Amino acid sequence: MVERTLPDYDNPPAVETALGLRFSPIEGWNVFHYGALLQKFKNKYPKHELRPPIGEITFQFSPESDFSNLPVRCWFLNEDNTQLVQIQNNCFIRNWRRADETASYLHYDVVRPLFQDDWSTFQRFLEEEGLPKPSIWQCEVTYVNHFVRGREWHDFRDLHELYPAWAGLPAVGLFARPEMVSFSLSYSLPDGSGMLQFASQPGVRKADGAEIIQLTITALGKPLSSQESDIFAWLDKGRSAVVTGFRQFTSEQVNRLWGLK
Repeated sequence: MVERTLPDYDNPPAVETALGLRFSPIEGWNVFHYGALLQKFKNKYPKHELRPPIGEITFQFSPESDFSNLPVRCWFLNEDNTQLVQIQNNCFIRNWRRADETASYLHYDVVRPLFQDDWSTFQRFLEEEGLPKPSIWQCEVTYVNHFVRGREWHDFRDLHELYPAWAGLPAVGLFARPEMVSFSLSYSLPDGSGMLQFASQPGVRKADGAEIIQLTITALGKPLSSQESDIFAWLDKGRSAVVTGFRQFTSEQVNRLWGLK
């Protein structure tokens, strides 16, 4: 159990969290392994989907192509689509997704052991198949937050009331009323072990058509080694950076709205 010593909220705006690992492509991996892996995950994740891979696609079709090496990503989902494992031959990502506005937020100290269990299942599968252990070159912790128009914000002219760092231009003349604002920022972590990225963009929520501003915060960095202890030490550090960064990047007003403890 991870002790909660970081900022915590009664009603956090997070709609999705993800813990991920990137690694060098697994030598010998092919599309047939997804089918075999499904048998390992089917009790927890009875649903599955094939998706385009994350990152650059380098596969080239020719009469001599080995189609068992098609670049794909497989989703393994639970019944209500709130728990998701994404796997391709160079990454492993586990997501929690809020089903609706009334669903309870799933804390990191709950998600972390779920990730650890699924990662262990994947590693045992690789060993059984005679495939090499992944060589981890990046850990990722991502939190996705939705700020709803009429709740956290009312107009893009008032964006500084959501993000204190945002100044914008004086709301006069051509700049009287911005129709949309999006931006991204990146900061090095204080100890030089990685990077913290912020991306803010407007959107429309599919579930109810609500206008939102989506703030995605991601911590990225390389663990000391591919050992499990070093992987989880970095994920804990990344989570701390994301949660602390969220608290400091957003205003006192909205932090009170979310019930900062």
